[in-house]
Amino acid sequence: MAEETYIIRRRSAWEFMGGISVTIECDPLAPSPVKLGLAVSAAVKSGANLSGANLSGADLARANLAWADLSRADLSRANLYRADLSGADLYRADLSGADLSRADLSRANLSGANLYGEKIKRLIARADRGDGYQFMALELEGGGYKIKAGCRWFTMAEFRAHTDAEYPDTDKHRETNDILDFIEARARAHGVTDAPDEVEVA
Repeated sequence: MAEETYIIRRRSAWEFMGGISVTIECDPLAPSPVKLGLAVSAAVKSGANLSGANLSGADLARANLAWADLSRADLSRANLYRADLSGADLYRADLSGADLSRADLSRANLSGANLYGEKIKRLIARADRGDGYQFMALELEGGGYKIKAGCRWFTMAEFRAHTDAEYPDTDKHRETNDILDFIEARARAHGVTDAPDEVEVA
């Protein structure tokens, strides 16, 4: 392990804020996503403002990013598996292609964040299945909500159809439908209806 000074760059529109310089300890031959992930963790620990930062592809699995300012940051294709994003400011952040599996997004500001090309308004429900598979229901700025679970980004009708087709009449099917029922109830409690383009599946 060696010490290295790493500069976290900002997105082009935010270059006027300057890069964020941190010192990290890592293998000099470590891949760029790993070094960037270590740099982000060090920056968050020091209280640095990461708004507008270019964090695309960063390996941030299990990183502590609680209450970090990641507004307008590019987190596309970032590995955020099991990352602690509780209370983080993700306002208008680009999360397209990011792995958010089992990430903690409680109290995070997701307003305007980009996920799969759609703008997020807020997280309205989250639940874990017995096998650790996490479901997050996200209200969309354009109306309605969609469910992020693993690599899936489905409307409620799409998720129910997928569940019925993939594992009918199994405990997994019943547990998943219980979770989807919970999400529907939470959405109603928040006054959020199904996505406008959702098609009823018989």
